[in-house]
Amino acid sequence: MKKIIFLTILSVSIFFACKKNDNGGTPVITSVRAIDSTERDSLFTTAVVGNLIVIQGNNLGGVQSIFFNDTPAVVNPVYATSTHIIITIPGSAPTKATASVPNQIKVVTNHGTAVFTFTLTLNGPFISGISFNNTGALVLISGGNFQGIQKITFPGGDTAVGYAVNTTYNIIAAVIPPSKNLTDSLRIFCTYGHASFPFPPPMTVSAVSNENGPAGTTIILKGTNFIGISKVMFPGNIAAPSFHADSVNQLSVVVPPGVTAPDSLRVMGVLGTATYRQLYDTWLLHPTPGYLNTFDNPYASDNTGASTDWTGTHFDANATDTVYPGGTAGSAAILNGSPIGANSGAGSQGNPGFIQNDAHPWVASPTTALTTDYSLKFEAYVKKKWTAGSIWITTGGWYGWGNYAAKWAPWITDPSGAYQTSGWVTITIPLTSFLPNNNFYNTAYTTTGTPTTHLSDFSSTATCFMLMNDDGTAVPAGAINIAIDNVRVVKGK
Repeated sequence: MKKIIFLTILSVSIFFACKKNDNGGTPVITSVRAIDSTERDSLFTTAVVGNLIVIQGNNLGGVQSIFFNDTPAVVNPVYATSTHIIITIPGSAPTKATASVPNQIKVVTNHGTAVFTFTLTLNGPFISGISFNNTGALVLISGGNFQGIQKITFPGGDTAVGYAVNTTYNIIAAVIPPSKNLTDSLRIFCTYGHASFPFPPPMTVSAVSNENGPAGTTIILKGTNFIGISKVMFPGNIAAPSFHADSVNQLSVVVPPGVTAPDSLRVMGVLGTATYRQLYDTWLLHPTPGYLNTFDNPYASDNTGASTDWTGTHFDANATDTVYPGGTAGSAAILNGSPIGANSGAGSQGNPGFIQNDAHPWVASPTTALTTDYSLKFEAYVKKKWTAGSIWITTGGWYGWGNYAAKWAPWITDPSGAYQTSGWVTITIPLTSFLPNNNFYNTAYTTTGTPTTHLSDFSSTATCFMLMNDDGTAVPAGAINIAIDNVRVVKGK
């Protein structure tokens, strides 16, 4: 019994001793150090916001809140004792770059407040990219830590006429000074450092809506920094008769007459010349390796025709046809003359639902060619809104399409849930999208294995565009109307 009473008295004494240690004196902050106390110069009076630090002192127990330049930090009692507090400086804490600040840490306890002079800083600014707005008068600068901007300079040393920075300090819109046509760097000077980026930014052409658009049609070019455009040049150094800058990232261009051979498409302007990475008018290249079908001669055995039997491939004999106007000579089409049941295979698609192409060389040296370097391309005209069903592009052979397959159903990812084109557009399917498949000819689509690594992995270069429905929604008769043309394998995307 005496032993129990003694332990009780001892416990109470320890408790009050602790309380006295926590609350018996005025809280004081003596220093701030890094988490690793062995680091050289681990004590400091300046730190970058967002960093983890250790506050050292006396009588710091019973902490209720901690402020960095009057901004509250998240306090975890597990990491707080009477002599040490581990805490992260709030990323939102202000610095002298954006405001008049007290430059202090304030620790509020249940028995008093400790204040310590401490300066918060920021990492230096950085620039990740720049681009122009639609007028070309403003440059949009992306990056971070754009607090406390002192000036923005352009090549030649001229400063921005004006600028504005967003509330998160990661985007600046700056007014470009009168150009001296110099190529150098754009520089941003801030309170805690400076950053630079090559200027002017390059103009690029990243996509062409129809890489085989005939004369008189309008194609869309997408890219960056389309300002001060003077010319759009087609193969043979033929200038477009007209073009319009829809935005800084898009041009509408009318294809000129007289193109007789494939070559580069180029955009010229104040930023120089941008060249599209793919040849324009490749349909003029056939029958070179890589061209699988132009459908110019419906029942020919070379790559100008397509194999057909009971599948009833529909051929559009010429580009002036009113069903699929604006194409290059002939084309083939996939139509569903019958309803397609939910989750049905190839045998119930309704004719004509196949476009079967004979084998033709994909490239000159398929043994060494990597699939990561190549894509299957074709032009498509989606006449009706496409909302269900899929086209599987397969390799193999007659009645044996089942070597590799890639699924094409853009309506699935379209925000509207439907896909339709206003004319012919170029479609790109990376060869890495083709996967080994498992007997889907009359069953649901399944794939196994991993993508091929070399073109030589394909045991057949014959291709088939096959209308299927691996979806739970039935497709009414006549709902699918998609023309295909200029099927080719190209290097690049």
